[in-house]
Amino acid sequence: MTTRHRGTPTPGTLPVLERLVGDADAFLRHWEHTPVVAAAGPAVRKAFPLEAALSLLDRPGLPASCFRVFQEGAPLARERFATARGRPGRGREDVADRAALLRAHDAGATIVFEEVRLLVPEVERLASALERELGFGVYCAAFLTPAGNSGVRPHYDLASGFLCQVHGSKSWSVGAPETPWPTVPSADAQPEFDPVLETVLTPGRTLYIPRGHPHAGAATDELSLHLSFAVVPRTWRDVLLSHLRGGGGHEALREMLPLGHADLDERHLLERAVERLTREVGPRG
Repeated sequence: MTTRHRGTPTPGTLPVLERLVGDADAFLRHWEHTPVVAAAGPAVRKAFPLEAALSLLDRPGLPASCFRVFQEGAPLARERFATARGRPGRGREDVADRAALLRAHDAGATIVFEEVRLLVPEVERLASALERELGFGVYCAAFLTPAGNSGVRPHYDLASGFLCQVHGSKSWSVGAPETPWPTVPSADAQPEFDPVLETVLTPGRTLYIPRGHPHAGAATDELSLHLSFAVVPRTWRDVLLSHLRGGGGHEALREMLPLGHADLDERHLLERAVERLTREVGPRG
């Protein structure tokens, strides 16, 4: 059972989150711990419908960095779908080659829209509202996968994600984390896992995947588009590190350990270090 600590969002105070998952009370029992499928409201599909994705592919002059492309789960080199700007200049980024993107897509590749917040005002408004409500940064991307093809190869993420199905359907398998809340990305490794959740995501449904849970998805017999909201974590470790990196401050922590400290266990030393840091930071005002 998940224990709610002071500061944890409570039902009734999360109207934006409820647009993604429906019943916030039911969802919060899974927050940061277990994957779950929930019902999303119409706001997500209205923010980035299929027509909006296709219009981005038609928009001339978009930087190539706005897109990533995956073929059979593996990333393709950006040079394959980038072209030089008509008027070259130092520091001018290559633009996306629409024809190359469509050729790759016709060959079964997944197109990932990386800059959805910058390019689509409706998504920006929704993501900004979610950030304000949760108190965490939110990164958005959209995945357009041809029928019968996989998206990104099996991996886990360092951010928890809401995968909101907008068009078509996608089959998902999610496993348990080898390390809860990891800090090192899976990178090129493809984790093997036994599914703890298997589902076919259809329009209006959201799959929540806590960070560290390995997962893999594939479009069914129709074109799939889903919009992902990744919640960038800020952890207790981050709070401590932000103080420890505070420009050489914290005089009490710069003092050498006492003589005989080698005979003390690490837990005791840690407790004393935290006490010193707490005293120096001072009581709450």
